[in-house]
Order: sequence, then structure tokens, then C-alpha cells
Amino acid sequence: MEDLVKREIKKIPFLNKIKSLAKAKGLEVYLVGGTLRDIFIFNQTQKPDFDFAVSKGTLKFSKDFSSLVGGRLVVLDKILRNVRVVVKRKNKILNYDFSKFRGRDIFEDLKKRDFTINSLALNVNLLPRIEIIDCLEAQKDFKRRLIRCNSPLSFPEDPLRILRAFSLAALFKFKIDKNTQELIKKNRKLLNSVAGERISEELFKIFSADNSYLVIKSMDSLKVLEEILPQIKPMKGLNQGPYHHLDVWLHSLETLRCFESLVERRLKKDEDISSYLNQEVAQQRKILHLIKFSCLLHDIGKPLAKIRRKRKTLFYGHEKIGEELAETISKRLKLSFKEEEFLKKLIYFHLRPGYLANVKKPTLKAVYRYFRDTQEYAVAILLLSLSDWRATRGPLTSSQKRRSHERVIFSLIKDYFRKLKEKPLKKLVNGYDLMKKLKIPPSPLIGELLKKISEKQSLGQIKTKKEALGWAIKYVRKKEV
Repeated sequence: MEDLVKREIKKIPFLNKIKSLAKAKGLEVYLVGGTLRDIFIFNQTQKPDFDFAVSKGTLKFSKDFSSLVGGRLVVLDKILRNVRVVVKRKNKILNYDFSKFRGRDIFEDLKKRDFTINSLALNVNLLPRIEIIDCLEAQKDFKRRLIRCNSPLSFPEDPLRILRAFSLAALFKFKIDKNTQELIKKNRKLLNSVAGERISEELFKIFSADNSYLVIKSMDSLKVLEEILPQIKPMKGLNQGPYHHLDVWLHSLETLRCFESLVERRLKKDEDISSYLNQEVAQQRKILHLIKFSCLLHDIGKPLAKIRRKRKTLFYGHEKIGEELAETISKRLKLSFKEEEFLKKLIYFHLRPGYLANVKKPTLKAVYRYFRDTQEYAVAILLLSLSDWRATRGPLTSSQKRRSHERVIFSLIKDYFRKLKEKPLKKLVNGYDLMKKLKIPPSPLIGELLKKISEKQSLGQIKTKKEALGWAIKYVRKKEV
């Protein structure tokens, strides 16, 4: 292992300059955190981000290092004396973070960090000799694949560490040890004090892993999820009738599981769909991640929509209520406008594909109107619907109906990508053409006519400007009768 560490440490640019600077100033400098962790887990460094703990004089040391390498200095935290030096090298951006010891020495510093796997240190002053400091048995936890917090005070000192335990477990496919789980349960309410953007950052790290379902389920079992998403609590234990075999919340969890299974077994093998899922919506968050989130939230409006009528449980309008709740959640988590819109659209339209798939072959008009209304969200909504239906296995559902639904949905997805590659139809008329021909002023009627002409053109019912204007004259005359 020492040879591997030595080989990977050699790859870190400017490390000898940091060593020389430390010796010249009589300082202790240690490489700490994620770089060492990734070497032990993945056998290589994963990111061009390097963390260092410095015995004292962090700001002056960082300034001198920045001057040596032609970097840009960024003060991250004046109180904690955390400084970043950003260096551009060979078209790569390298980040060097320097922070003062959290305590009297490196041993106290490591004990004040969050988890054992993040608590290794390497003495830069002694390079090329490799001296790894492991005072919390991190290397044992790597072998046991465990996330273990350093101290009972870890979570009270920074409650976000509760979510970080789960995001690390998702990233590395590790388990959270039992004592840490107990501390999470004990301290989970402290999450109410954490800023929304910090919560969403960890939550989307979990969604970026291919095993999100298992981690989300673990968060739920420890009652962590309802602390950051209190709207899910009324979903628990809410029965849905004979079409479902699970309550609203367990069905939502199952929808996430079905979506991840669908991605793994089928969607990632389709070039068009895979490329679509990996499109960035905002802040490096992809369509894939937002569909996962929508799996959990698609039925969030059901508790408020529930009514009993003729011995039946109904949820009329739950998609509209869900859309409003998604807006509240998005604001709390400080999601971007694009992310918020994505969640809202998926929740509002999630029932629509089911209506299309109720018949053996939906009409061209129904298909056109679906894509017209859902626009860039169309495929994401179809994939949510697929997962939703796969998670619905009550006594009144049938495998035959599910197969029919899937056939229609995949046909619509194929149709979407086919049309995406086609040259768009040229507009036959514009608003000015209609006003001139019909001798009418600007009004909502012009927008209505353009919308209907576009639909008829798409369906092949109108092909020329003359036909479009002729149809418009007839339509207006009928309205006037």
C-alpha cells in the first residue's frame, strides 16, 4: 500500500513547493481529507482538489504559495482561517485548500473531523518518506467498508454531517456503523437549523449514486428524511385502494427503486435516452437526478387531496396540490428556478401518460397535444410514469395492462427522439398574415388560430399557406355563428 500511496502522492502538482515553503517557514503541513481517502478506496486520486492542515500562519503561507505557482487566492472563511489557492495548469483547474489546525496539533485536528475515513494525514515535511497518521483506525474502516463518526460531538458541531454520512455511504457503497446510526437518530432534529442549499447539495450527491434507493430507505428508517422533507410524513400509512399494494409513501419509495432498476437494466443501454438523462439542468444536477427526486414526490399531494366517495378512496387534483408542495420544497432547499420547474412539471403531468396509454393506440392528436403541453419535460414524465406503474401492483392491476402501458410509453419515447432529429416544420402563417387576411386587430383569437394551425400542420391536415388561411376563415365564421 505504501508504494501505491507514494506513486499517487508524486502525481500531486507543486507538492515539493509546499514542502520547501513549509520548511523555510518552520511550519508543519499535512495533506489531509479526501485525497488520501480516495487513494485508499479507489487506489487513485479522484479530483484535483487537495486539502492541507497547517500549524499556523495559514493566510501568509497561502499567499506565498499562490505567488510561487501563479495562483489566485480566495479566502473561504476568515474566522476559521480557511484559504483556497486556485491554479490553472494544462487546461485543468486545481484547488489547494489550506486550514489552520483544529486544535493544538494534527492529532487533535483529525479527531475534530467528521468521519474516520476522512481523518488520515500525511506529513508533507517528511516527503519523499511516506508517513501516514491514522489515529482513528480509518484504514480498518476502509476494509470494513464503514462510515463511522469520530466523536459523539461530530453531529452537534455540524448537523449537516448527518446527511454527509449518507452521501458518503452512497458514493462509496459503504454502511453506516450502528453507533453512528444511533447518534444520527439522537441528533436528527438539528437538521432544521441547516441552510437549505447545504441540504440539497448532499441530497443530490445521493441521487447521483446508482444505489440511491437503498440510501434513501436507510435515511427514512432513521427518520432523517422527514426532518428535511416534512411533507412526506402524512404520506406514511395512507392507503390508496385496490389498485395499489403499498401506502402512498412506500409506493413512492418503490417508484424510485423501479426507476433505478429501469435505468440499470434498459435505459442506460439506449444511446438517446442515456444522453438525455445525463443532460445538466443546473448546478451539475442532471435530468436523471431530478427524476429520482420526482419519484419520491410525485404523489406528495395525495394526503391533502384524499376524499371518500361511495366507499372509494379518491385523490382528485393531487397532482396540482403536489405541484404547489414541490414549489415549497424547492424554495426551502434553495433549488434553482430550472430545478424547481422540472420538479413541478413532472409532478403536475405525471398522470398524463397513463391517460394516453389507456387505449391500445393513442390518436395522433392526443400524442401531439401531449408533446405540445409537456415540451422539454416530455420524456422525463414518460419515464416517471413507467416507474410509477411498475410500482403499482394491487389486486385490480394486471400484468397485461402494465405491458400495454409500457409498449405505448416506449413507443412515445422513440417517437420523441425520432422527431427531434427531423427538420422542424416551417411555419405556414404568422400573426400578421392572419390579421391581414381576416381584417381583425391583435387579439387572443390570433394566438388560438396559430396554435390550432400548428397542430393541424403537424398532423398533416394542412400543408400550404393557402390552406391555413382558408381554414382560419372557416373557423372564425363558425365562431361567429
